[in-house]
Amino acid sequence: MRLKINCDTCDARKINEDNYKGYEEIIVNADEMIVDERSKNILHRLPFSIKADEVRTVELGDTVKNVQSINGVYEIGPETMVQEGTVLSINGFLKIAPNSDEVLKRFEKININGVILCPKSLAGRLPMDKISMNGMTKAYPDDYVLLDNRYNLDRYFPFRAVENKGYFAASCIYDVDLETDFGKLMEKNVKLYTDKFYVRKEHLEKALPIVNIEAKIVEIPDECALIVKDLCELNESLITNYGDKLYVTGVTVIKKENLSALEKVKTLVVDGMVRIDRECVDKFNEINAACDQLVVMEGHTITDQTFATIDRETLENHPEGVSVRDVAMLNISADVPPALIRERLKITDCAKISCSEQQKAALSEVSTDVALIGSSTLKNVFGSLFGKIGDSDNGSYGDTKFVNADYYEL
Repeated sequence: MRLKINCDTCDARKINEDNYKGYEEIIVNADEMIVDERSKNILHRLPFSIKADEVRTVELGDTVKNVQSINGVYEIGPETMVQEGTVLSINGFLKIAPNSDEVLKRFEKININGVILCPKSLAGRLPMDKISMNGMTKAYPDDYVLLDNRYNLDRYFPFRAVENKGYFAASCIYDVDLETDFGKLMEKNVKLYTDKFYVRKEHLEKALPIVNIEAKIVEIPDECALIVKDLCELNESLITNYGDKLYVTGVTVIKKENLSALEKVKTLVVDGMVRIDRECVDKFNEINAACDQLVVMEGHTITDQTFATIDRETLENHPEGVSVRDVAMLNISADVPPALIRERLKITDCAKISCSEQQKAALSEVSTDVALIGSSTLKNVFGSLFGKIGDSDNGSYGDTKFVNADYYEL
């Protein structure tokens, strides 16, 4: 029997050797491992395999430091409240505001797997004793105000911006309103710093002098409404809200049932991919729409889902075919014959297709950019992709017992 423990903090100081003698292997994956001299000796005698970002020796009875584990975005600023001696582990994005040195001193350790966004004065000192990193550092001028990574600069910004001040957005700045007075920003000596600047043609002359020279400039037609979305569906509601002249950033989906909405569009520019049903292509070309990439979807489409299932009835009900795209886990029912798969199914950009051995060859022929095709159950798939297997936080699978927790005491 094997034991696998996944946790943020594993405390071994109270370990009872007899409780673990029956395991042939014990695997511990942790951000932090806490041990003392007694537990070290026991761990060496038993078949432990330990992978930890940090191993700390703390004698039983001593105070254990406050440990935090963050998946996502964590922000540190001058007003951040943090307990003295805190240990912080981040998988994602760490944003450090200017004048945060006193707050950083309260942390005993910061481990970051991902991106650090910080003032240039701090970036020059990384890595340091308190901050260890596996990823990249993005620096901004110390005297600049930190904006959202993707910032919508609207008509009110010139009135709210502080005179002689700089503003930083890590990814891009969008010039969302035609009425924005960039002349006022010039008068106030305001500066902008970003990687990519989406600017309206009318504003070019007054906007470019206040933007860092390294920024990539993307022109937006003055007559277009700017729509900033990761995923946008062109439909009647979109036309009602934004009008018939559109500039979209992100993936745009145009379905055959929304052909009437497309027919109302006069201008369409997409900074990204367009996924369009075959029935809408002629109208798309007729209005001279522009995009970075055009993907034509054939037949019935299933897109942007975590889980989906294709059965025989689905394929038989759509003689024009079925296109599946951007679905993480796709299950093919056992009642679907390989010949029907070859005739009517197309699959693109899926992480895993679960199927029978008889279906596997046919699915390989009709699939593009699929990581795994086979008979693994969803439980196996989650184990291979995310390292945690089981229907609940704690369970077993085969000859292995699993424990998943934030804090675990051996």
